[in-house]
Amino acid sequence: MGIGDRFKQAAEAARANILNQSGRRDRGAVHGVHGVELQPQDYEVARRAMSLGAPDPFSLISHDEVVALTGLPVGGPALTYTDDDLGVRFDAQGGDSRRWSFGVHVGHAVDEVTPFDARRWYEWMVDLLDGAEHVLLGDSARYLDGLLYVLGEGRAFYVMVDAPDGSPTREWAVRLGRRVLERFAAGLAG
Repeated sequence: MGIGDRFKQAAEAARANILNQSGRRDRGAVHGVHGVELQPQDYEVARRAMSLGAPDPFSLISHDEVVALTGLPVGGPALTYTDDDLGVRFDAQGGDSRRWSFGVHVGHAVDEVTPFDARRWYEWMVDLLDGAEHVLLGDSARYLDGLLYVLGEGRAFYVMVDAPDGSPTREWAVRLGRRVLERFAAGLAG
């Protein structure tokens, strides 16, 4: 299955999730939120990032895994990226404007000339986290305020959890990070 087919499949699953839940919401219920519809430039960015060493973002973690690990009915996957990482994000919202977001982003080379060094990328990123705590995960991991950076299985990635105050943000980040490492180790992410 090609990347375009995976994007289409993920978008269709998210759309079905939203339609199924639209008639069943009460004011306080938490429900999944679908990300922005993918545009042609999103496909191009993803293909380029994958040619520079990024894994297929939809192979990092599944919708069902995020639901099982967080206990929240998140919506379908949304593509997310920067100049040097590619990832997937899942969102939910509830009453009183409460929102939850769970993202996994994997580092990659910035161009065809510069080789990617997972350890260097990881160290550069965690140097920006003043006061981050060490977490026993992978080869090395650091956590601070909803961000968990992980080095392991030859990859450098981060998990970003944005949640209302009082949420078990650190616990969720570690669970998600552990699952991503397991997927890399088993050859399920790539």
